[in-house]
Amino acid sequence: MFICLDLGGTHVRGTWLDEQGKHGPVLVLPRKKTLEGTKEALSELIIRLKGDCPSQVQKIGLASAGPFDRQGKVYLSPTNMPELSGFKVGSFIQERFALDVILENDAQAAALGEVWQGGLKGENHAIVLTLGTGVGSGVIFNARIWRGAHDTGPELGHIYLGPGLGEKCGCGQVGCAETWLNKKALLDLFAKHELALNDPKEIWPYLKNGHAGGIKALREYGHRLGLFLTQLMIIFDIKAIGLAGGISSLSRYFLTGTWITIKQRLQKRPWLWPEKIVASPDPQMSALWGMASLMRGDYEAE
Repeated sequence: MFICLDLGGTHVRGTWLDEQGKHGPVLVLPRKKTLEGTKEALSELIIRLKGDCPSQVQKIGLASAGPFDRQGKVYLSPTNMPELSGFKVGSFIQERFALDVILENDAQAAALGEVWQGGLKGENHAIVLTLGTGVGSGVIFNARIWRGAHDTGPELGHIYLGPGLGEKCGCGQVGCAETWLNKKALLDLFAKHELALNDPKEIWPYLKNGHAGGIKALREYGHRLGLFLTQLMIIFDIKAIGLAGGISSLSRYFLTGTWITIKQRLQKRPWLWPEKIVASPDPQMSALWGMASLMRGDYEAE
């Protein structure tokens, strides 16, 4: 039995999972953006999950944005979580709970989760994008995680997509795909169409009422995603694409635009078209599934 955690910018979520993928309720706790606040949230969540777990916990898996030293289980200088710089999270959890800890990039974990229990179940080659506060990415080659020379995997969200928005990315550059496709970019598209929202999930009542502006905004978002995926198809030639993260829940409204753009851009190279672009059936579980899969020994690193 495993405890799996997903640490984000403002919350930490978690559940227990067994080796077959059965899991308990997903608990979500707020995380103060301080080191002590993070320690408190992690400790409380682990204590509650251990209490709910139906059998003995073997390991703890933590998915999180980085960068971090995965082997040393220590944060380096996280772009969106500077308060965690230098935090030896592995040692903290091990000393407090006497359990081994595995640390993994949250987007890599989401890719693992989607090919184990999610929308791409059983795929041996896949790209999974996590669309949310940022744009994370994980790549599976030959049923293995592709990590690259620095053991972190690809940062596809920092591929150059064009300077038009003029928004500076957290990496310090202008034109990264992340700035075209993240939560802020989508909220800006809604605002362009006269919808002042604080969170993309607030769009649902408008969509249910057929709000023309909201539908147009998502169609434009789909076009942007299509431009990005066109580049990924040229680079990787992988046929299975998964979408995770909160924005993926809106895929029914933007994927038509995505497919139109891909087919237009690659009209003379249709062999590069993906075979499927699939949203996660449960985005909050993607990274949690992935951590359990990693602790099972599935999809080992290339």
